[in-house]
Amino acid sequence: MKATTYLVNYQPYPARAEHCTVGALVFAQDGKARVHLAHNLKKVKALDPQANLESLRDSLNALTKEINEKPGAWDAFKSGLAGLRFSSSAGFFAYASPEEYERQVQWLLQTAAEPRSVQSKKMHQPKSRLFVELKSTFKSYGWLGEKAEDIEDHKVVTHYPVVADEDLSAEFAMKNGRLHLVETVDFRAGVASAKRMEARGKALVFDAAKEQDDQTQCTVVVAAQDYADIKASMNMLNRYADRVAVYESATDMQSLLSDWARAMNRPMLAMPS
Repeated sequence: MKATTYLVNYQPYPARAEHCTVGALVFAQDGKARVHLAHNLKKVKALDPQANLESLRDSLNALTKEINEKPGAWDAFKSGLAGLRFSSSAGFFAYASPEEYERQVQWLLQTAAEPRSVQSKKMHQPKSRLFVELKSTFKSYGWLGEKAEDIEDHKVVTHYPVVADEDLSAEFAMKNGRLHLVETVDFRAGVASAKRMEARGKALVFDAAKEQDDQTQCTVVVAAQDYADIKASMNMLNRYADRVAVYESATDMQSLLSDWARAMNRPMLAMPS
């Protein structure tokens, strides 16, 4: 299932650019709108000491109710109402259950709306569908190691530390004399700005790995609904990666998996469906 998201911003003074993100408006698979506010709204008070937080919550709940009950209401409200503004571009996330929906919402709030003091609490980003699918492919081939040390036996390991003291790790790694890394970026779901930041983070991992050993082979696997929308991110990834593989391209993926099979000296079976 797919949810469409818009960040909710509070801008008390229309003539000034100052604003803060207070939550997210989410349209779930059923088409119904749901508003989710940050747990800590101290940014609102810092921006507008006279703000009434209870009134802000009530206004958003009333607005959401009207969107759900009156056809065309969202088109009328999406440009903003009073001090509330919505992000001009939509984000997306995929979910398969109410629990996964809630995890994705909490991650969105954590990264976009919560103050930094709240963000500092350890919270892991939900693994993308692309990461899970690629991991499943490696496992289907019998290539996936169970522990980090298995990389020395020419197996694929996950969360390989690239620069341990900087908490930089690669999603997948394999060794055959030289180090091979694979990162994924799933543009099919997520807030566009957050996915651009994620792509920059993957480029940083590659850059750090090349600083450690310039012979490291870096590959990024990407998936997207419309590649025209991610042209800038693709250009950047092409600059830092030795190979950019498009997940929807059978040719790209077969080439990548064949190369890794040869590097590990392991049989190349038909690609799992």
